[in-house]
Amino acid sequence: MTRLFGSLLLGAVLVSACSDPSAARHAGDAGAGDAARAFGGRDSSVDGSPASGLADGSSPDGSVMMPGPDATTDGGAGEGPYPKTLSRTGLFADLKTEQLGPGVREYQPKYTLWSDGATKRRWLYLPAGAQIDTTDMDYWVYPVGTKVWKEFTFGTTRLETRMLHKVSTTEWVMISYQWRADRSDADAVPDGVVNADGAHDIPRQSDCMFCHGNMADKLLGVTAIQLSHDLPGVKMSDLVTESRLTSPPVSELEIPGGSTAEQALGYLHANCGHCHNPKSSVSVFRKLDLWESTASLDTVEHTTGYRTTVGQPNAVLPYLHIIEPGYPSRSELFLRISTRGPEGVVSQMPPLATKSVDPSGIAKVKAFIESLPPMPDGGTEDAGIADSGMRDAARD
Repeated sequence: MTRLFGSLLLGAVLVSACSDPSAARHAGDAGAGDAARAFGGRDSSVDGSPASGLADGSSPDGSVMMPGPDATTDGGAGEGPYPKTLSRTGLFADLKTEQLGPGVREYQPKYTLWSDGATKRRWLYLPAGAQIDTTDMDYWVYPVGTKVWKEFTFGTTRLETRMLHKVSTTEWVMISYQWRADRSDADAVPDGVVNADGAHDIPRQSDCMFCHGNMADKLLGVTAIQLSHDLPGVKMSDLVTESRLTSPPVSELEIPGGSTAEQALGYLHANCGHCHNPKSSVSVFRKLDLWESTASLDTVEHTTGYRTTVGQPNAVLPYLHIIEPGYPSRSELFLRISTRGPEGVVSQMPPLATKSVDPSGIAKVKAFIESLPPMPDGGTEDAGIADSGMRDAARD
């Protein structure tokens, strides 16, 4: 039954997500000046002129956004839906010196997605004067022409750079580039590469939607909570002062609870929330929301990650709660993130794109669970686990 549940969940994730087509959108910048001043900045665009609205006012329909026959980029005539080499994507003006292309800026999310220990760099390009529609602060809608890149390095070997390019209101081009051994350039690999350099699987184009397809407008790290920080690179305060957001927040957004709760909920937000959120197809099968809502950050107990996990039962494995307060080894969520491979009491989460567990992330979630007061009827840690084999497998 465990494997059946895991298969159902995996199948659910693979279904493309449907965003809310009725979500209101607007291209105005009402309130931008007040928000900019609240952040202690100016009210102007990058070039000093007022920022214009979105190029297109319609809303993405949530369809599978892979390149269609008319999808083109600025990679050069005849190149098809994406440039064949990274050097033609606009990331670098000079690849040898790694001088960034016009308008391209580095960024980093506050909470990182585990990628088997890879070192990652990320870059963002927004069309000049265009705004991100932040009417729904939890699910941003990006202007046509937006590009992001993410580079993966294992040890000293640069293996892959991915690009996501929004080519229309309903279509994103997603493609990975594999770096040549001499680092002279990176080549598009739409079919992916298994075990590249013995360290990393480069995903196929069709695999990109597994993670990105369950978000309203596909980007995971260029979001409200992820950019609310003081780290180097583009952050929320920069986007506010540059009038890049249609509905700016009036203050920074922070997951509450101090170090222990904030780090654990932030980890789950980044590593699980892109599938486990209300706009995801997975929510049909699994009422679990790990994508933190910016409207529920007043207390730890009010966060979506707390409300949908702590003390919540699991119908398939009745001897486990999603999170059993005080007991990591009786918490389904903890067991899933601590597992890799098809065997075990529960199947691994995330179900793909990672071959090894994240020791730092596991430690954060474990510390959070152990900090929670046990439920009044919680009993001992092994209570309710009748099968001795499952009990042993479930221990820390």
